[in-house]
Amino acid sequence: MAHNSESAIKAALLANGLIMLMKLVGAILSGSASMMAEFKHSVGDWANGFFLLIGIRQSQRPVNDRYQFGHGKRVFFWSFVASLGMLFIGGALSIYGGIQKIIHPEHLEYVGLNLGIIGLSILFESYSLYMAVKAIMHEAGEQVTGIRMFARVIPFLAKATPATRFIFLEDSAALTGLVLAALAIIFSVVTGNVIFDGLASIIIGIMLLMIGLGTAKENVSAILGESADPALIQEMGNYVLTLEGVKDVHSVRSMCVGPNSYLVEMVIEANERLCLADCDVINKRVTDSLKDKFKEIAYVQISIISDDKIKDWVYKPITQ
Repeated sequence: MAHNSESAIKAALLANGLIMLMKLVGAILSGSASMMAEFKHSVGDWANGFFLLIGIRQSQRPVNDRYQFGHGKRVFFWSFVASLGMLFIGGALSIYGGIQKIIHPEHLEYVGLNLGIIGLSILFESYSLYMAVKAIMHEAGEQVTGIRMFARVIPFLAKATPATRFIFLEDSAALTGLVLAALAIIFSVVTGNVIFDGLASIIIGIMLLMIGLGTAKENVSAILGESADPALIQEMGNYVLTLEGVKDVHSVRSMCVGPNSYLVEMVIEANERLCLADCDVINKRVTDSLKDKFKEIAYVQISIISDDKIKDWVYKPITQ
């Protein structure tokens, strides 16, 4: 997964670096607020790419005595930093620039150059988005390729790593912003009213604020150690009930320790007449079986108590 995320991030860094320079030239020559907003957006995207890359590299550090459950949460921290970059560099500054453009309107120049830059930017952003979608589908275990990936990617976003998901959302926002900027410039020229340019800058900023807030909230939850998806917990409990020697599943607790990676603590019930050696056999069977079946489980702790004859775990079928 780390390799796929890195490929998507490097593609985004290359694309955003080129786009950023082109937008800056266009914004300075034309005086377009929406183009300047897009430049700020690209600056944020470019910086965020480095933050995400740092997080992935740091998350791969080996387990040690100080970090006994690994460094997986570093991805969430640096993704959170990237979210703040989208909020303040992309969102807030774009809104401010749009308001200034409306209050102090200036005539747009070099319109053809700006539209050409936007067209090239759309091509580069599309390449970056393609790499992100490809990485998401690979992380989800899907073998779909080509244009079909775009039609099926949304349901698999939850299975993607935070870095890859962030790049996908970032690129999607960038493409939407580029289209808005192009329309704003065209309307401003046709009507002779640059208010469209300012409004586009504000809309782009609001869109970036919403994505930044959403990704920041998601990463904070992961940093704080949110539990696994309830459907995954239910599936684990259902599966353990089928294993030899298990009478009931008393309780299951989980905590996120990395991208799609969880620490699971499970208390199971077994026959009260079993000896310690038999309990050890059941413990190993359940531990090995869970790790083999559920790749999301990085660490598992099984405790065995005597069967209290009360049914604690309610079997519920999992719908795909």
